[in-house]
Amino acid sequence: MLKFKPEARAYLIEIRALSTDREDNDVFVGMTFEESVWYANYLEESFAGTSDRSDSSERKYLALHDKHEEARRTILAGESLMRSTATQ
Repeated sequence: MLKFKPEARAYLIEIRALSTDREDNDVFVGMTFEESVWYANYLEESFAGTSDRSDSSERKYLALHDKHEEARRTILAGESLMRSTATQ
């Protein structure tokens, strides 16, 4: 389960980084629930200096990060396009 302080949750929603899945679980945009939990745990451990820095964990983190950022940018681009179309 992903747990965020209210201000962190608000920020992640604002930057289109957080969504919910079909089961109403918080997920990082572009990720499954399981991927989101792994990603959040890895980030927390990384900030604490306790993460597994093996090549496979690092590759998994980078792949999930890229997947997430691509999905997030797609959402932002769509919103931008809708705003520009609405003003024409």
